[in-house]
Amino acid sequence: MKIYTDINSSILALDDAPDYWEHCVETEKTRKELFGNLCDVCIQGYKYELQYELLFSEDGNNERDKETGELLYKLDEEGNKIVNGYSCYPFVDYSTLMLIQKQYEDSQQQVQALNAQVAYLQMMSGIAEEA
Repeated sequence: MKIYTDINSSILALDDAPDYWEHCVETEKTRKELFGNLCDVCIQGYKYELQYELLFSEDGNNERDKETGELLYKLDEEGNKIVNGYSCYPFVDYSTLMLIQKQYEDSQQQVQALNAQVAYLQMMSGIAEEA
């Protein structure tokens, strides 16, 4: 599966590239493994971002820059941060995402009910549905 994100690592789309995106990550995990049955709008409330190996002091605390207080990371021979994997987490309030998911599921049930009614009416009237 491909995950398309913006410059802030917010998920824009899965598999189908949106018009504008910053990064594309290909993962072996499936949509279901990462997001279960969440709808696209809920998935867009998540971030998928690189995680880097942190530097630790002798006492086990994170090393920080003495001037800025920012975390320090392990670097490779070329001075690049060493990638440790990816993190996937919601950046939108989880209860808000669940409300969106509930509305999506309710609308899908309405669509199914309407499709069943249309099929029944077509069968009763003998009208074939156009492709």
